[in-house]
Amino acid sequence: MHQDTGGVAMNATVFDEKKGVFQVGIGELTQRLPTDSFFWLDMDGASAEEIQTVTAALRIPEPTSSWLPRFGQRARFEVDGQQFRVSTFAVGDSGLPIEGHLLNTPSWLLTVHAGAGDSMDRARAMCRALTGKVAFSHAEVVLIILNELMASFDPLLEHTDELLGQLEDQVLQEPKVAQLQQLSELRKQMWSLHRLWEPQYERVRDFALAIGGVHGMSEQAEYFRDYAERISDLMDKIKDLSQRTNEAMENYGTSVSNRQSQVMNRLTIISAVFLPLTFLTGFFGMNFQWMINRMESLERFLVFGVGLFLALLTFTLLLFKRMGWLGEGQTRKPGQRGSC
Repeated sequence: MHQDTGGVAMNATVFDEKKGVFQVGIGELTQRLPTDSFFWLDMDGASAEEIQTVTAALRIPEPTSSWLPRFGQRARFEVDGQQFRVSTFAVGDSGLPIEGHLLNTPSWLLTVHAGAGDSMDRARAMCRALTGKVAFSHAEVVLIILNELMASFDPLLEHTDELLGQLEDQVLQEPKVAQLQQLSELRKQMWSLHRLWEPQYERVRDFALAIGGVHGMSEQAEYFRDYAERISDLMDKIKDLSQRTNEAMENYGTSVSNRQSQVMNRLTIISAVFLPLTFLTGFFGMNFQWMINRMESLERFLVFGVGLFLALLTFTLLLFKRMGWLGEGQTRKPGQRGSC
């Protein structure tokens, strides 16, 4: 996933356990970053050059310094020495998924992204609320950030659920090609989201298992197991929406087939109604001399020429109604679901 930071001013925010939250410029990092307490530096919309400046100020070695600005990589959730690296995802300001990088050490935490400012603001607010009230570990700060980034997908899934509900009703009432196109886009979107989070779930689960047996890490392992469960719940929602999208597309095809079948039924009924009338027309149009000699009066014409036609038409319509062939193509009322 590529992060486009062109034209976006970098916004660097520091959360310090002692001093709280403050903004910092790229040129004053070395002077203003705390040295006697744990801090979290959040960089929103930073260019590759600005990230290099930060990695130099924090003395981040290779290959981690090259990993931070390089987006579009596989899901990452791993420990390298005393550094803890995470590649995760959020819904950005544009409403589309973006990638974010998180690097944690015993002294500081660094997050790099382009457009997840709202999620980071909520995470900082939670950290401020916890500071000074209860003792919380740095792993909890990481989990707060990860949970807020993942929570940014909830409005997107809620909107998808609402839109899908409308399309499910519409394809049953009056299927149109535009609805099929919308369903196809939703299916692609859900498939893309599942591709994002499935590797992430596997990495977090494996990481929690790996640190669970390390002395002194059991509590952190429990935190990350809870996070893995939240990812699993998110994936279940995505799978459910994807399944509903597939079913709606199948219902669209069924509805179109039913409407075509109804049209064919109507044409068949019309043909069946006019079949005996066509026979009578052809019979009386053969101009037999015997028939001509006996169709001399108006009364006979009205009986055989008009009455017989009307009688056959009435008999045919009553027969079709008794068999239930008339009225089966009626349009459903809005909101009424039918079995397909």
